[in-house]
Amino acid sequence: MNERTRLKTRSRLSDFYKTNHSMETDKGQLLFRIDSPGSVPQDPESARSEPETFEWIKNHLKVDEVLWDIGANIGVFSLYAALGGKNKVLAIEPSAESYSTLNANIRLNNLEEHIDALCFAGSQETNLLHLHMKDPSSGASHNSIGSSSNQFGEFDVNGKQSVIAISLDDLDQIEGIASPNHIKLDVDGKELEILTGSTKVLKKVDSLLVEVEGKNLSENLGSIENTIAESGLTEDKDWRDKGSGRNRLYKRELS
Repeated sequence: MNERTRLKTRSRLSDFYKTNHSMETDKGQLLFRIDSPGSVPQDPESARSEPETFEWIKNHLKVDEVLWDIGANIGVFSLYAALGGKNKVLAIEPSAESYSTLNANIRLNNLEEHIDALCFAGSQETNLLHLHMKDPSSGASHNSIGSSSNQFGEFDVNGKQSVIAISLDDLDQIEGIASPNHIKLDVDGKELEILTGSTKVLKKVDSLLVEVEGKNLSENLGSIENTIAESGLTEDKDWRDKGSGRNRLYKRELS
């Protein structure tokens, strides 16, 4: 057996021994391909899994509405939102490793017609940046676009990846992309920059769920709230203590 054949055989064996994980939700079962420790999803009832985000999707995403999942990771919330085939989801994930697992999970759950997954980052402006990775493996979190600092401060960089960064206002102008009714924003400390580039699209949405912790809570909260308020969304303060306590919900008062 030559070296190339040996390597191909080893690769096939590696794929053969990859396992899938099933998660039970109130909407049905979800399947996940396990590519790394970080790609194993938390149980929906665990505080670490953000049960409040499942609740928000369940209670606010109506039939035929569109969700933009900014910072989709391996797709837990995108998959849940699309399960049942009644909604369209745009899942944005800049990490190539997590994006690969995200697409595998979409295929496992037969949701290709309901989830569009794109590998780029949200940003204040559309440009080319670098993803600084604290952990480059699939499903890892606390990485950062444009710097080696996340919501908790500086971190050791263990990998970099070039990535196109697009403002959500520019994204909304691309032909074929449906405007959102709801946005989930979880980008490890870059929430303010993305919101600053989303002033037009935010005026269209009925609700916005934003992760607020670390620097976002101690330094950026006033600017985050002012930007959101200018879009006509107001905070549902009852949401602050739900589940993980990391997310804040902003809604539009519908007439």
